[in-house]
Amino acid sequence: MVATWKIEYVNNLYKELSNAKTFAIANAMDIPSSSLHKIRKVLKSKNINIKVVRKKLLIKALERLSKENPIYQNIINQLKENKRITVTLLIPKESINPFILNKILEENKTYRAARPDEIAPEDIVIPAGPTPFTPGPVLSELKKFGLNVKVEGGKIVIAEEKLVTKKGDKISKDLASLLQKLNIEPIPVKLSILLAFDKGVIYTSDILSVPLEKYLEEIKGAFRKAIALSVEIAYPNKYSMKILLRKGYENAIKVSMKTGLPTKDSIKLLLAKAINTAIALSQYLPEDIRPVKIETKTVESNIKIEEKKEEKKEESSLEGLSALFGF
Repeated sequence: MVATWKIEYVNNLYKELSNAKTFAIANAMDIPSSSLHKIRKVLKSKNINIKVVRKKLLIKALERLSKENPIYQNIINQLKENKRITVTLLIPKESINPFILNKILEENKTYRAARPDEIAPEDIVIPAGPTPFTPGPVLSELKKFGLNVKVEGGKIVIAEEKLVTKKGDKISKDLASLLQKLNIEPIPVKLSILLAFDKGVIYTSDILSVPLEKYLEEIKGAFRKAIALSVEIAYPNKYSMKILLRKGYENAIKVSMKTGLPTKDSIKLLLAKAINTAIALSQYLPEDIRPVKIETKTVESNIKIEEKKEEKKEESSLEGLSALFGF
């Protein structure tokens, strides 16, 4: 017989997930309780509920939801594929973009002490500065890792910072011990989002890990290409209309100039062209009948009317795209 508390547990999860437009499932495996407490505090200040839940019971709640919407089956499959996981449920009280949620976790990661034989996720650097140590056996321990040290005021001082382990290298037992003595915690700790559910769409970790700025740049690039295509095939819309009108106007002026058909916009250009042609041809006339002097004024072409203002139109349209990610 199933325990009553388990039934209530599943029912509560079912209700929470049913009412949530957005939620995320993260992995809290190997995160120290002190670090998890700090993360919980930050999320709470941003109206995001966080709690560690039982994986099997969460799957039970999701199975009930999958009967209403098959998309929840994808979440169940992801949970079953991840064997080594401490399931942590994140449910915002207010609607929030999953990318912003992931960014909050990235910005609020903490650090812990290094463990022997673990792989360094980042370069580990011992900074320059004073240490609490007096000269003794620890001096040779520092020099072992190529640290430039000296003694000032009876204390050991590290003269310059030193890279002691590169990203991807294994951390030795001796280095882990030294880092602990120096109170250096080089290993980043954060809740890793396995997936996020937002208004019927599932975002996996590989999608959420891409910087928001990159997505925004890609959208801007796609927008520019769409405008270029719209102009190329002469398909008018609210973004390309002004460009198409300007292009049509310029082409009309060119046709008028080529055919010699005057219009109110091309008449000055045609007159300037005629005068310049007359001046050029007059050089071939005999000197006795060549005009003494032809008074003319240079007529500047003004085909590109307010071109710079039109170019700004596209820039202002792109600015609105930032709202997609809450910038």
